[in-house]
Amino acid sequence: MRKLATILFSASLILFLSLPVSAGLYSPDLVTIQGMSKTWDAVGTTSTVPIKLTVGSTVTFAAAMQFGDGFSNGWAQQGVGYGWPPPAVAQDLSAYNGYALTFKNSNNSSWFVNLYMNTGWVDNGELNHFYQDGWVELLPGVSTVVTLDFSAVSAINLNHVTTIGFEIGGNMEWPSVNPSNPSNGDIYHIDVSQIPEPVTLALLGLGAVALRRRK
Repeated sequence: MRKLATILFSASLILFLSLPVSAGLYSPDLVTIQGMSKTWDAVGTTSTVPIKLTVGSTVTFAAAMQFGDGFSNGWAQQGVGYGWPPPAVAQDLSAYNGYALTFKNSNNSSWFVNLYMNTGWVDNGELNHFYQDGWVELLPGVSTVVTLDFSAVSAINLNHVTTIGFEIGGNMEWPSVNPSNPSNGDIYHIDVSQIPEPVTLALLGLGAVALRRRK
């Protein structure tokens, strides 16, 4: 049984190592994530510029958000990322099939996240196209990878990315929808990091197999 497990893992390791990162998902590195900042507020939203704290390979973003005049219920939403021009490494994503980040909610309330991107250089006669994935709810303490699949949104002009980032939103004071919703206003704390590359995943799996064999 151990021999079979070793053979299967070895085959998986070869597969992982043979996957070119450039042909997979674009996930911003630590420096690129650190450079992201507030880009906009949704209609009816008032928010502050995020405070950023880097611990290891993770950046924690924290900002106060509220809806309307601070007394009404409603949806509040903030964009975080880059306007034009984004970093050079993010301006041409034509070698990738998607854009992804890892999010963790280190707050005591539920928040929602998604990814967004604009493509098209108007000065080159291209139309501007806005893409985003669906909202993903992050429960307190939960971590997840969020992906914007380029084929799913039929993205074009990927060699001319004009803006890129992520959004954080919340149903402010709607306990009938979710008792753990943030109050109006409230401060979110969202940890953002690069997704693991195939080689990293393979090495983690190798470590797990080695530990299992020792036991």
